[in-house]
Amino acid sequence: MDAVEPDENPSLIRLFESAELSAFLRGTSRYFLETLPEIGRTDADVQEMGETLRDWGREVSGADESAIHAHFAQAFEVYLLEGEAPSVALRTVFEHFAEWLLHVYGALRGLDLTLSPDIRDVLLRMLATHAAIEEARDDMSAGMLFTGGKRAGLSADEHRRLRRLHEEADDEAHQKLRRQVMKPIFLARQDWYRKERETVKAISTRSLQAVPIYQAIRALRFGTDFDGKPVGRIKLDRGILERDFGLKPLSSKADGGEDEQDHAHAFAGREGIHPDIAAGMYGFDSGRTFLQALVRARPIELAIELLTERTMVERHGDLLLDGQLEEEALKALHGDKRRAFLLAELNALSKLSGGEATTRYEVEGNVHRLFSALKVSSATDSDRHLAAERKGAAEAAGAFSKDDLSQAAEAKRRQLMACHFYMAASAKAEELEALIDRMATLDAMDDERADGAEADDRQAVRALAAKFGLASKPVRFDMDGWLEQMKEDDLVL
Repeated sequence: MDAVEPDENPSLIRLFESAELSAFLRGTSRYFLETLPEIGRTDADVQEMGETLRDWGREVSGADESAIHAHFAQAFEVYLLEGEAPSVALRTVFEHFAEWLLHVYGALRGLDLTLSPDIRDVLLRMLATHAAIEEARDDMSAGMLFTGGKRAGLSADEHRRLRRLHEEADDEAHQKLRRQVMKPIFLARQDWYRKERETVKAISTRSLQAVPIYQAIRALRFGTDFDGKPVGRIKLDRGILERDFGLKPLSSKADGGEDEQDHAHAFAGREGIHPDIAAGMYGFDSGRTFLQALVRARPIELAIELLTERTMVERHGDLLLDGQLEEEALKALHGDKRRAFLLAELNALSKLSGGEATTRYEVEGNVHRLFSALKVSSATDSDRHLAAERKGAAEAAGAFSKDDLSQAAEAKRRQLMACHFYMAASAKAEELEALIDRMATLDAMDDERADGAEADDRQAVRALAAKFGLASKPVRFDMDGWLEQMKEDDLVL
């Protein structure tokens, strides 16, 4: 990808300083499409992308250039936030555009850009996605074996196919993870989400208004409670604050100070009351404790927004905040395209070493047979299979560097199998976690209220789950009697 010189592209700077995301994408996509021949990875790639765009353009706009630009921007915005592209071929173009956007943003970050919050959030989430995938790929040693001078024996078309599969695997990983990372932005556009957030904000407001320190700040500032009822406005004694508690007066940068927002001094006066008295009025055990809470308290408006956002994140998730970004990046790297690439590398090594080709169906059949025989502890241990995959990748690279193609093929086969096992184990672990959550729900139900056939069935499930440590044993439940009844009803053999 060609370098972008910000100083020579003032138009790019203006585009990045757009007020709205849609306008930003319209402008940058137009710039990208007009300069596409100059920024491609290879001439062949650029030519193919151009053909894809022309075919798509004729379908959506009759090849009108301005209409193509508008449709492209709209389609990319959907792809960015939802992960859906009009076609597989266009997804490749979108990934090139996303890569180009990050490249340009990286070149411009050193400048004093004025980005809107929406655009900044999108770009930072794109950067976080890219960084997480790159880190996971490095961790997995997920690069190509056949690079540079290590291409002997492969035709140009074979090598291009391998390279294309590798790029598609990376694109797939970026797309999968980006969709998850962008989820909060997508949700924020949904009516149901906005309504839910308003409800959560109302609850957060009531909750924080009941906090003593905010009740105190309200009374000190306005002389009323949050319902507007007069409670008597008081002041804290400024002299006592400075002499006994060491609190400095408010200062600002204009006065040569540090712009301290000290609630205590904000509500101080010459003839105010002692902080100990105020502390007793608002339920604090001492004046010092009261003043510490007063100084540290965030503005209630900010506190409400933070609590609201935290609650929404807890309900709906945010990969940038919940600590799951690294794990999800690894999962994204184990998609269908990556497994196809590893299989292609294996067959290339097998061909060059005189071995036989392996089909996808053979691999999947072996995976199913071997994985089904694993114990639950092994079948859900994704870390174990991830370590095996790393080891296979390292051994394949080591053997390949020594031109031991036969050993490289065997190691690549182990890497491929471990890749399949990792995804299967991750899926099984999620199923087990859901089952445990379900058992916890059953476990929480009141045995004393259990009644009827449905309740008996529920307790039977609990009894069986208890044998595997997934739930507690139900109280006073006759498992043998339940089985006999099921036999009489011809429900079990």
